[in-house]
Amino acid sequence: MLKKMIVLIGMPGSGKTTVGRILAQHLKVPFVDTDQLIRDREKKPLAQIQKEQGMQAFLAIEQQALLSLDDTPKIVATGGSAVLCEDAMTYLSMVGVVVYLDVDLIMLKKRMGDPRERGVVLGPNQTIASVFFERRPLYQRYANIRIRARNTWPRKVAIQILQILVKKGLAEAPEIDKEKKPQ
Repeated sequence: MLKKMIVLIGMPGSGKTTVGRILAQHLKVPFVDTDQLIRDREKKPLAQIQKEQGMQAFLAIEQQALLSLDDTPKIVATGGSAVLCEDAMTYLSMVGVVVYLDVDLIMLKKRMGDPRERGVVLGPNQTIASVFFERRPLYQRYANIRIRARNTWPRKVAIQILQILVKKGLAEAPEIDKEKKPQ
């Protein structure tokens, strides 16, 4: 059904994991959450890795996790800081289709809670606002597809992505139960 790996990028709290799971389910392909991959490999929460090893070490671990992905069709939800890993993003851009879930800063703050507890990669004096404005051009640079995902149900975002993938010939149209309410 799916012809290439689909890589979801965006700020923490943009819905990558939730939308990714829905997409994978509809397309009947594997789902990989790279944050979970890192937690499994390191056997620690993301926030603890950053606290113990620092931001640069965390980014090196994240880059390694991203580069370990093979190019088989699947849905990948990346960590929000994946775009800071240039080699990995270049690789993912070559072997997959990169979809940017674009959510505005106000909505992200509402969804996120304490960014440090969540494991968001922040420098010593950074805020969510400064990270947002630093990363936004990178998300736009790497994206093949941009989806505005602000006040939309995750299922609707997933369907929108599916429609674009089908239109571009990257996926066959799955049977979507239109009677179900969005989740």
